[in-house]
Amino acid sequence: MNKLYLKYFKLLIMFTMIQILILNEVMFSAYINPFLYVLLIIMLPLKTPKWFLLTYAFCCGLFIDLFSSSLGFHSSATVLIAFLKPSISKITIPHNILGENDEIITHKIGIKAYLTFAFILIFIHHLSLFFIEHLSFNFNILIKTILSSLISLIIILITQQFFYRNK
Repeated sequence: MNKLYLKYFKLLIMFTMIQILILNEVMFSAYINPFLYVLLIIMLPLKTPKWFLLTYAFCCGLFIDLFSSSLGFHSSATVLIAFLKPSISKITIPHNILGENDEIITHKIGIKAYLTFAFILIFIHHLSLFFIEHLSFNFNILIKTILSSLISLIIILITQQFFYRNK
């Protein structure tokens, strides 16, 4: 398990840099903000201790907040999806497919289960993030959430295929 922690802290640094230096600077439109760092929370094994999952999610969101000057918005959204992840996984991921330390990737759980699981978490993350940012909910926020969630899911799938194509 210690190797897993070390691996994810290295990935945290890499994904934070990608998010800050590339994805936050690319403006797709006023309605599309992709967030790749959510993949780190999605991929963590289901048997990850809750203390590590929540702490890691907080650190992940905090690093993005520090470099984006967003005052805890990302931290709140990532802790929320880390908290909901075990419950959502029980509904969307078939039982007895994953080993104790298996990461949640498309090759392990299948594309349909992965798309459902990942999209629900990404949608919740984006909805909470945009709601906290704007402190209101209207049709524009909903459109922004849906479009950003879809683009984030596509980027996450591409990233996963790039990193796990041989496994």
